[in-house]
Amino acid sequence: MLREKTLTIFGKKIMINHIRSRITPQKGIIFLFVFLTLGFILFIFMGAITAGLITGSWDMAQNLSPTSDTAGGLATIRIMQMFQTTGMFIFPAILIALLASKEPLSFLGFNQANARHMLLATAMIIILLPGINLIASLNAEISVPEWMIQMEESAEELMKRLLITDKYSILALNLFMVAVLPAIGEELFFRSVLQKYFIKLTNNSAAGIIITSLIFSAIHMQFLGFIPRFILGVIFGYLYLWTGSIKIPILIHFVHNGLAVFLYYLVGVGVVPMDIENIGEPSHSWFLGIASLILSGSLLWALWKDRVTNRVLPDQTSEGL
Repeated sequence: MLREKTLTIFGKKIMINHIRSRITPQKGIIFLFVFLTLGFILFIFMGAITAGLITGSWDMAQNLSPTSDTAGGLATIRIMQMFQTTGMFIFPAILIALLASKEPLSFLGFNQANARHMLLATAMIIILLPGINLIASLNAEISVPEWMIQMEESAEELMKRLLITDKYSILALNLFMVAVLPAIGEELFFRSVLQKYFIKLTNNSAAGIIITSLIFSAIHMQFLGFIPRFILGVIFGYLYLWTGSIKIPILIHFVHNGLAVFLYYLVGVGVVPMDIENIGEPSHSWFLGIASLILSGSLLWALWKDRVTNRVLPDQTSEGL
C-alpha cells in the first residue's frame, strides 16, 4: 500500500516535471492567453452572481450600461471590474507560474526590492504625471474614426462617475478597484510572464519589452491614450529588467493609478478643480509637462546607472540594451 502510494506520488512528480520542461516560450504565451480567456468567462460569471446578490438587481444590461448612474448600477460596474481584472490577469499569471515552475513566486519575480530603487521609481512616476498628460494630449490629436472617439468619451464619463466621490468608503473601494488589483494583476500578467516569454522568444530584451508594451496598451482598448500607456508599459518593463523585482513595477503602477483616484476624490470634496487632470497639457501648464519629462528621464537614468554599476540583473537576457 505504502509502496503503491510512493510510486503514485513519484509518478506525478515526473509527469509535472515533464510538463514544465516542455513549456517553451511559444507554448507559454498560448497557455497564458487560453487561461486569460477561461479566467474572463469564469470570473465574469462569478462577478455577475456576486453583483446580483449584493445589489439585489439582476438586470445586468441596465446596470452595466455606460450611462448608468444609480448606486446599484455603479456598484455592479465596480464589482464586475474587480472580478474581470482578477480573472483576466491575476488568475492566468498564477496558473502559468504554478504550471511552469517549482518556485512560482520566483518565476513571477517576487525577489527582494532595493529600497533606493523603490524610492527613485516612486519619485519618477509622480513627477512623470504632467509629462504623460502632455503626451496624451498629443496622442489625442491623431485622427481616428468617430466611433473610437465616442467610445473614449463614454468610457471617460463613466470613469468620472465612478471615481468622483466625497465618501471615504468609496475612495477605498476605488483604490482597490483601480490601483491595487490592476497594479498586481497587470504587472504579473504582462511583466512577470508575458515579457519573460517574449524576451526568451526573441532573445532580445528590448524587443520583448516593446512587444509586451504594445499588447499592454492595446488590450485596454483606449486608443486616444495608446501612446502614453505604451510608454508606461516600456518604463514598467525596463524597471523590472533593471531591478529584477516585480515589486517595483507593481509599486509604481499602484502609485500612478492611485494618484488619479485620489485626485478625483479631491475634486469630489471640492479641494481641487476638475481641470487638475489637464496639468501638463499644451492648453494647461505645458511647461510642466516638458519639465516632468526631463526630470523623470533623469531619475530613470539614475535607475539604469544603478543597474549597470551594481549589476542588478534578473533572470532574463539583457541582449539588445
